[in-house]
Amino acid sequence: MDGKRSKLAVGLLIALAVAGTGLYSWWQKSTMVTAAQIIGPVSSESMVKNDKVMVYISGGINRPGVYEVQSGLRVLDVVNLAGGVTPNADANRINMAQAVKDGLHVSVPVVMAGSQSENPSGSNNERISINKASKSELDKLPGIGPAIAERIIEYRQTNGAFKELDELKKVPGIGESKFKKLVSKITL
Repeated sequence: MDGKRSKLAVGLLIALAVAGTGLYSWWQKSTMVTAAQIIGPVSSESMVKNDKVMVYISGGINRPGVYEVQSGLRVLDVVNLAGGVTPNADANRINMAQAVKDGLHVSVPVVMAGSQSENPSGSNNERISINKASKSELDKLPGIGPAIAERIIEYRQTNGAFKELDELKKVPGIGESKFKKLVSKITL
């Protein structure tokens, strides 16, 4: 008889488990709340107020592509999000302060290797990136020696990448006159 009782007890437990699962499932369905009940109906007006915009960035950029960004950001923010400009990019030819809008295409121009400058000597017009250049590259700039090159690198490490060329004047040893000599030879 003990064998029959244990089989009966196991069968009763299985039946209770099946009944409990069915009851729990029914209870869950009856208390389920849909998203529409929480947020209400979606109108076309509420869809227009989306805070995100799509921006396409290409050209002299490290990670070109389409980016979904917060509306109200600037081109500079998208450039930074895309990994910054490449060393051969001419970032001075785009408006970094422009507010982004949905569908904007930012094309960062690229200076071709071996391109000639507009000066009669025909020397190479490749600009040096103050955000990426090494100490030896910065040292090649007019009026920048090893000490000031080191200060530029220290400034970058402390404050992050330069956001505009004028910010270079915050580096000790670079005043207005030295900056004027550099501005045509540097880029971000």
